[in-house]
Amino acid sequence: MQTTLALGAFGPTQRDPDYEPAEVANAIYGGMFGSRLVVNIREDKGYTYSPGSFLQVRRDAGVFQTRADVRNAVTGASLNEIEYELNRMATTSPSDEEMQRAQRYLVGIKAIILQLQRSVASQLATLWVSGLPPEELGRESEKIQKVAPQQVDEVARKYLPFSRQTVVAVGEEEVIKEQLAPFGMELKPAP
Repeated sequence: MQTTLALGAFGPTQRDPDYEPAEVANAIYGGMFGSRLVVNIREDKGYTYSPGSFLQVRRDAGVFQTRADVRNAVTGASLNEIEYELNRMATTSPSDEEMQRAQRYLVGIKAIILQLQRSVASQLATLWVSGLPPEELGRESEKIQKVAPQQVDEVARKYLPFSRQTVVAVGEEEVIKEQLAPFGMELKPAP
């Protein structure tokens, strides 16, 4: 049996100057395969097969999300490591290697995505909804490449601390209660 952990906190919109630094911060934290979260709870500890994070944007709000399906026995340990990685992002600067890897990944994935007409249409629709001009589609990769480590530090402190997160755990109630009790969080069962 497994527990699904989902965490979320408000993030920037696509119009916000924090957007591109937030994309880089997210990639370093959990948004790409070699990210801190994946290396920690997948590669090093084997708690889950597919942890990850993403930045979801809407017109008036953005949301940082973390997701992981973990074995019941390591529900609490997994949340502890997620807390550690979120707070590490908020308190320590990324290395030059992490910055370069994240920027290359984001620019590369954007190039791959934009090879499909439906993806271009979807991206243009998102820009329109966000109140941004179509030219922004070509500027995003350039902006990502210009993101400095200090900007990543700023957005990580602003959006990623564990204390800002809403935590949702779905699974066996007794397992969740027992495993998450040490965190001192108020647990509310879903109706």
